[in-house]
Amino acid sequence: MGFREREKNRLVPLKEYLFSGDAFEAGTYKGKRYDFCLRNDCASENLHVHIREDALRYFERRNIRWHDGIGGGPSNHLCCSQSCCVNFWFPFGCAPEALTAVLRELGFDVAEVLPFEADAMQPDDEDRFVAFEWIGKRNYLKEHIRGRVAEDAERKRGQNFTSLDFAFRFRRPDDLIQIVAGEWKYTERYANGQCIRHSRNGTDRLKQVYAPALVAQDCQIALNGLPCEALFFDPFDQLMRQQLLCSAMERHGEMGADVVSLLHVAPAANREFTRRVTSPELRRVGSEVHEIWRRLVKPGRFMGVYVEDLVPVVCRYCPGPEWAAYMARRYAGME
Repeated sequence: MGFREREKNRLVPLKEYLFSGDAFEAGTYKGKRYDFCLRNDCASENLHVHIREDALRYFERRNIRWHDGIGGGPSNHLCCSQSCCVNFWFPFGCAPEALTAVLRELGFDVAEVLPFEADAMQPDDEDRFVAFEWIGKRNYLKEHIRGRVAEDAERKRGQNFTSLDFAFRFRRPDDLIQIVAGEWKYTERYANGQCIRHSRNGTDRLKQVYAPALVAQDCQIALNGLPCEALFFDPFDQLMRQQLLCSAMERHGEMGADVVSLLHVAPAANREFTRRVTSPELRRVGSEVHEIWRRLVKPGRFMGVYVEDLVPVVCRYCPGPEWAAYMARRYAGME
């Protein structure tokens, strides 16, 4: 039995402890009824009650798409990666001291966390220290929409463009400003050997889109003789695009950033993800996703963390004990 199936089986008995009686009922997902889904009209309960209203408002105001969302809210699937990410990070969005403590535990050299300024909707918005589904202030990577390079204002966060699941910003003791862009994985898994260099409509994504960024002198990815095509296999294709976005944000000094790095979070228990090297060429580099990507990226620009190691850290510095108990019960038992 794979990790995804094990995780579904683990979570179903927990529904009665984590959700309302109505949400406990089976839900419909992609046309089929499953016990590992919340009842459809209770999908918003996939977000912890202490963050639910604020998170829904945050996504709505920024026109951010929920993955497989229902009624303007999140998916009802208990293994939803996006809901998992929001549950982990959203409580720290208005808790700078707690966020500072978490980042230091992860190994970041933080003197002071800073507001994610470009995420504010109005000049007088309350400072927020964590952003979600960030795509950069501009279309740095010249990504396409309907067969042409999209205008900056045409892009939508979380949909059709390279998006960072979460991001935060801080000042270091050396007075440099660093942005950490984050990617979150949960039960994802990808097929071996499935090259996605060419899109469904025939676009050569290497030559027509990403080649200029990959060969840029300040690109954070160092292929060391490997062909560029080796990167066009998920999840490495996603990592490539996110790292290229980090490179571009650093190049353009977005929000005053001197350094922009990528933080990748995934469960160690999901060996179908962490230990499956889908790109044949990259099997020469290593046998684990984080290990391989660390070897391909310039020093100081990538960090991989396992969810199992992150749970106790966020619970230790959590903004509230009820949220910590919920997180420990829902996510600490991955196996």
